[in-house]
Amino acid sequence: MKFRMLLAVGVLCVCVVQAHAAKESCIDCHGKDNPKLVVDWESSAMAKKGMGCEDCHGTEHDGPTNVEKSVLPTIKQCSKCHEKQASQFMLGKHARAEEALSIPPMGKKVNKQAPVVFRRACATCHQEICKGGGQCDACHSRHRFSAEEARKPEACLPCHMGNHPQYEAYGFSKHGALYKSRGLDDAVPTCATCHMSKGDHMVKTSWGFFGIRGEEPDKKQAAIQKKVKKSLSMLGPVLAPDSFRPDMAQWNERREAMLDICADCHSRSHAKGHLEEGDKVVTQANKMASGLIFAADELKAMGELNQKEYFWLIRDKMHAQRMGMYINAFHQNPEGVLLDFIHFKRETMALKKNIQQKKEKK
Repeated sequence: MKFRMLLAVGVLCVCVVQAHAAKESCIDCHGKDNPKLVVDWESSAMAKKGMGCEDCHGTEHDGPTNVEKSVLPTIKQCSKCHEKQASQFMLGKHARAEEALSIPPMGKKVNKQAPVVFRRACATCHQEICKGGGQCDACHSRHRFSAEEARKPEACLPCHMGNHPQYEAYGFSKHGALYKSRGLDDAVPTCATCHMSKGDHMVKTSWGFFGIRGEEPDKKQAAIQKKVKKSLSMLGPVLAPDSFRPDMAQWNERREAMLDICADCHSRSHAKGHLEEGDKVVTQANKMASGLIFAADELKAMGELNQKEYFWLIRDKMHAQRMGMYINAFHQNPEGVLLDFIHFKRETMALKKNIQQKKEKK
């Protein structure tokens, strides 16, 4: 019995020594070739807990002649220690980002017409965050994998700006102003505070990414939304999986969850009022989008737009601006709401003027 215990201890010691030697070997090499990488790793929580490079990258790569044998870690490796977070991530839209890119016509068109643009634009976000089932380093940048870093709004910046301006909307809000003034602070709401409460990695809202409901209780709004949804289906993004809640039960569930989060800082009635104002902006954005679509439909029926021109007109003049209106509204950026409202007015009037001129010529 004593011999067996001594043998087990001996084997354990050998394993520890081998792991330590492998770690030192990696650091010796990469410390010369990629010193900043090593600095990040050595400051990480994982390094301080004694994990080695081989825990994530495997043991097959052991020198410059077999770099291709190094495992590029995905959520599968991370889930060994972070099972709860990995499971939550798999339930959310981020895990299906590649599907959201490959299903819609718009992504396919860009890839066909300008593949280099597709790879350096659309695919940079849509494929990198979910390659291999999920890439945790999309938010927890390698090799530090800092939870604090991922809680900062800047972690969301690369993907959530421009055509879907969540970062800009937050940055110009009172919440964003507080963050710029104080930095990370328990009383300062960031993207993670509202969308990843208590570290929940699922990330779902009531309206979803595209401001659409599977059920719309108001019949008038349902008819308007139907027209908008038809155009969004032509472009493709609304065809993406889990892009909106399919029924009011799920919509209300996510709304209540958001109100619970808001109530940490505000009265529930105050938060409810602000979110309902955002709902009204969704309604207004749909109404204005519907008007622009109607004018574009008329031009197309007159033979003044072919299908390709019609597709890109709807994409350029309706889609991003409609999203901008409600994204800015829910993120409390007043100027953003106004600018997209003005855009709709200006572009719709230009289309109507064009229609009138064409009719007069005939």
